[in-house]
Amino acid sequence: MFELKQSICYPGFGARICEDAVGYGKNYCFVMDGASCLSGKNIVDPVSDSAWMAGRIRDGLCALLDQEDPRPTRQLLLQVVAQLRQEYVQALQRSGSDAPEDSPSAGLALFRQRDGKLEFFGIGDCVGVAKFPDGSDFFALDGNLPKLDGQVLQQMKQLHLQTGVSMKEAKTECNELLIRNRCLRNQPGGYWILDLLTDDGINNAREEAWALTEPVSVGAFSDGFSQLADVFGYYRDHTALFAAMREKDLEDMFAHLCAMQDADSGCTEYPRFKLRDDTSALWGIFHPDR
Repeated sequence: MFELKQSICYPGFGARICEDAVGYGKNYCFVMDGASCLSGKNIVDPVSDSAWMAGRIRDGLCALLDQEDPRPTRQLLLQVVAQLRQEYVQALQRSGSDAPEDSPSAGLALFRQRDGKLEFFGIGDCVGVAKFPDGSDFFALDGNLPKLDGQVLQQMKQLHLQTGVSMKEAKTECNELLIRNRCLRNQPGGYWILDLLTDDGINNAREEAWALTEPVSVGAFSDGFSQLADVFGYYRDHTALFAAMREKDLEDMFAHLCAMQDADSGCTEYPRFKLRDDTSALWGIFHPDR
């Protein structure tokens, strides 16, 4: 049984819609992070195809997990994504357009209790963490995408220092590089992520399982929340961030993050793509079946 302790999910600064999604039930929990459209070519939703994708996958996955569907998480996702793919392709056909280079994609960090085991399914740059009764830690994150983003941020910072343009203007200058990096998804040498057009990401996700004989604390969060560790360095790493999540109020942690972001509103001291990203996080405890 999963006992939710806390969860938050907030849109980024000035955003009309949140591209993150949070889901949980009696035997599962997860966080999703939809990748923002860089080309501006939304096909299904006039505001954000990525928010549409994240929300629909959340709803479809929750429905199957609430029914205690016994199949592996991989198979559940393949079913949900296949339905969305059909809708997306039909929308493309109606529009007469080809799929944009940055068609919708999303990261996922999911914990699930099934057949007496605690399972993890992770893909993209959402973080999954766990604290086991023996004191050991589990941590999962595909570091390839943050590495690619880091290279773009470095280039943006150089443009800012050399020409005096704002970081927002520098991002516009680097948008083609961001789109090229987005095209590396689900490619060898790139990164794996949930993708509406192929099953490659799902079939290359990280999957783990442990016998669940004692309570285990787990957490999941998007890269917006992990800025507390990997951008601002307020926590030394994601494991330390998870320790704080178990001790503090997530709303207070989010408020502190916002304060640090607002203090660097130009994104120059702590380089990032926008003042504030969508931010989601949750944590709770999985208890053994009785």
